[in-house]
Amino acid sequence: MKTILRNFLGILRRFRMAIVLNVLGLSVAFAAFMVIMEQVRHEWTFEDSHPQAQHIFRADIFRGDGEYAIHARPLVDAVIAASPRIETGTLINPFLSRIYVTVGEGEEKQGFRERFVTCYPDITRIFGFSFVEGDAACLNDPEKVMIPLSMARRMFAGQSAVGETLLVNEFLWTKEQPKTLTIGGVYRDFPENTQLNNVIYTAIDRTMASDWQSSNFICYLLLNQQEEAAKVEAEINQRLDFSPVWNPNSDKLSIRLTPITDIYLAGDAAQRFGGIFKVGNENTVRILFGIALLIVLIAGINFTNFSIALAPARVKSINTQKILGSSTKALRGTLLSEALVTTFVSWLVAMGIVGVLNHYRLLSFIEADLSFPHHLPIALATGLIALATGLLAGLYPAWYVTSFQPAMALKGNFALSSSGRTLRILLVGFQYVISIGLIVAAGFVQLQNNYMRTYNQGFDKDQVAIVEMSGSMYRNSKDAYVNGLKEYPGIEDVAFSRLKIGAADTYTQYGLKYKDATFGCYVLEVSHNFMQVMGISIREGRDFLPSDEQPGAQQTYIFNQSLYKELSTIGLKPGDLIEMTSWGNLPGRVAGIAGDVKITSLRKETDYVTFLVNSPYPLLPISFIRLKAGTNIPEAVKHIRQTLASIDPAYPFDIEFYDQVYDRLYRKEEYLNKAISLLSLLAILISVMGVFGLVLFETQHRRKEIGIRKVHGATLGEILGMFNKVYFRIVCICFVVAAPVAWYGIGRWLENFAYRTPLYWWVFAAAFALIALVTFITVSVQSRQAANANPVDSIRTE
Repeated sequence: MKTILRNFLGILRRFRMAIVLNVLGLSVAFAAFMVIMEQVRHEWTFEDSHPQAQHIFRADIFRGDGEYAIHARPLVDAVIAASPRIETGTLINPFLSRIYVTVGEGEEKQGFRERFVTCYPDITRIFGFSFVEGDAACLNDPEKVMIPLSMARRMFAGQSAVGETLLVNEFLWTKEQPKTLTIGGVYRDFPENTQLNNVIYTAIDRTMASDWQSSNFICYLLLNQQEEAAKVEAEINQRLDFSPVWNPNSDKLSIRLTPITDIYLAGDAAQRFGGIFKVGNENTVRILFGIALLIVLIAGINFTNFSIALAPARVKSINTQKILGSSTKALRGTLLSEALVTTFVSWLVAMGIVGVLNHYRLLSFIEADLSFPHHLPIALATGLIALATGLLAGLYPAWYVTSFQPAMALKGNFALSSSGRTLRILLVGFQYVISIGLIVAAGFVQLQNNYMRTYNQGFDKDQVAIVEMSGSMYRNSKDAYVNGLKEYPGIEDVAFSRLKIGAADTYTQYGLKYKDATFGCYVLEVSHNFMQVMGISIREGRDFLPSDEQPGAQQTYIFNQSLYKELSTIGLKPGDLIEMTSWGNLPGRVAGIAGDVKITSLRKETDYVTFLVNSPYPLLPISFIRLKAGTNIPEAVKHIRQTLASIDPAYPFDIEFYDQVYDRLYRKEEYLNKAISLLSLLAILISVMGVFGLVLFETQHRRKEIGIRKVHGATLGEILGMFNKVYFRIVCICFVVAAPVAWYGIGRWLENFAYRTPLYWWVFAAAFALIALVTFITVSVQSRQAANANPVDSIRTE
């Protein structure tokens, strides 16, 4: 061991800079691998936090045009009771938005906006809730709720939460109205990688128990045996009567069971319904996994290249030890041990890098838990990979350096041999191919993100602030709210809507009827001035009028251009009557046609949208505040806060702008962009380190040649050109290999988006230029030192 360390320290003293760069490259690669693999584990282990995850299934209904996960409550109850192989089941209503609740009284009164999920009490059995305090069966009492530990700490500052009361300040439609609910249990928070959320759970009463027309619930089943899923599915479809289900093809309906462990990465239409389900992309996970492996691979290649480059400097000393009696086996063991020590040290540094980045929250775009206890398995696995890298990268150099006959080795110079040079060029070339591909990928991911954020969706986004009010605040204080806001000269107007447009992959669709034709579309209930506030143009007909939302007035609709284009083929025009079939054939009139408004994300195809004034459900809690051009944004936000506080000081409001909305909506794409950009940078750095090492040793062993050229009149530029010409050719060849592969991969990834950026040629050119420039700078800086050396000294030293 002492011999190994002594040899290692000797090499470190002689080639300090090159070794430090090599260790740094390995460390950065191992750190990136740990972070990415932790994220991959996060995605591939969805639902593993539930003890009986393999026995939990979601019941989806197949309608011929796809599978749907949202059902009427009677259908959920019928499914749960359809087979004795079903141990138990629960419904979950996912549509409840954040509800305004308060705790405490008087000066100690605090307000919170929290999500409620209504369910059956057996949800705790199905998903294995772990309780910190309280009773797991508390939901059998309809006036009790259970909350997560994190919420209990926020609300009650570490005090016991069981027995405390929550005052519900707005309508909770899935329960009859006890305005006060009692906390019956506190459960441990679920991790992020599960479909269950850390929210307030409450048991449903008889609401919608016999309503077959309204689809509002997810159905989860706990089976006795995982293997019996197919039998359970057959029994359900055999015994279930689908005739009451509201669907023109109810005789063709069937139930399919989806394992809960498959939901996240399955990517079906049911998952993306309204953003209810957490959705991943298996291809993205595979891409990240592949990139993580490639980063380690190019770092290992860089290490191998470095070790081979050391051969000329070590071959004489190694073979001198042979002559003095050292065995070839022992020498190879020593060289291999040095490689293992290098990778082990790099792994330790990598763990330090990850720890520091996590401590200072510099990896916030990573969803996985990087805390040390949770991260330990991946860290240890990376340690084994580091040792394997050292073993594989050190085997060939150790064998080759010791393979010469001592007499030949004392005279030869491997650095200038064609075989050694070709091998090193191939290894560097592989690194360049990966780097160019990653740069191209990072460029197009960024372009797609920018494209989605700046795409004209038919409404103004730049001068609009969004505030979600409580239901009680909207009903009781709407006019005071609007008048208070308009006191600030920079606020032009305030409009209201039931939903936040442009914030989800999809929204609830309703059925409409024109003449004998029925069709589905997104229905957005709004105030009469919504189109003006949001800058939505009217192409035909008229805009909404204040009289349209007077009590007793007929429902008034404005269609977007895409929906109108579809229906104009059957004669629809402004002024015609239509019926809302989802609300009992409620009649209304089409007032006008708007521009091509798109309210969902750009992952989806064309939207069919209708705006509705005077809805039977008149609660419009989302306020859109139009700011005048040039308004001082911080001052306007301050005024909005003061206005809200004057109405209800305890209400916890958020003021959003569309850049924040898009941050959440396109969080996955932004995460992929940051991950690939970071890995591209790492690939470039590692490749540059490899080139630096090669040029360092090549210039060292060509000093005599450089000296002779200078004696014969070669200029500095000619010597630099001699070295750069070689590496420029390598970059060109690597670009020809990498560009088609990158073009194909990016094209496949962009197919995930209905609206996507073009495949610009200049991105490929920019990737080539960047790699060529970095290589030119690296080679020139290192070659310049050798070119400026005194040729007499170089020739004499050689």
